[in-house]
Amino acid sequence: MFFFNIDEPKPEEIREWMSSNNLSINSASEILGISKRQFSRILSGESKAKRLHSLAMQMVWLINENKKKVGEDILKNNDKKRIKIPIR
Repeated sequence: MFFFNIDEPKPEEIREWMSSNNLSINSASEILGISKRQFSRILSGESKAKRLHSLAMQMVWLINENKKKVGEDILKNNDKKRIKIPIR
């Protein structure tokens, strides 16, 4: 999930980012460190998102994707048999 133009992400791309990360307007604005009002303006197209905001959105997306991958790896490793030795 990368923006077509990092300097000016479109409101549709931001909505897609929100849905892919299961974020509401409240949580998205909190993550980005801006007010709900300013974030709503960005979503409506009244204001443009700054490059800093689009970079932060991409970072959040990358972190969430990494968490998913780590979770999948843990599930795959649970199928392996392990020997537990109690230590006294």
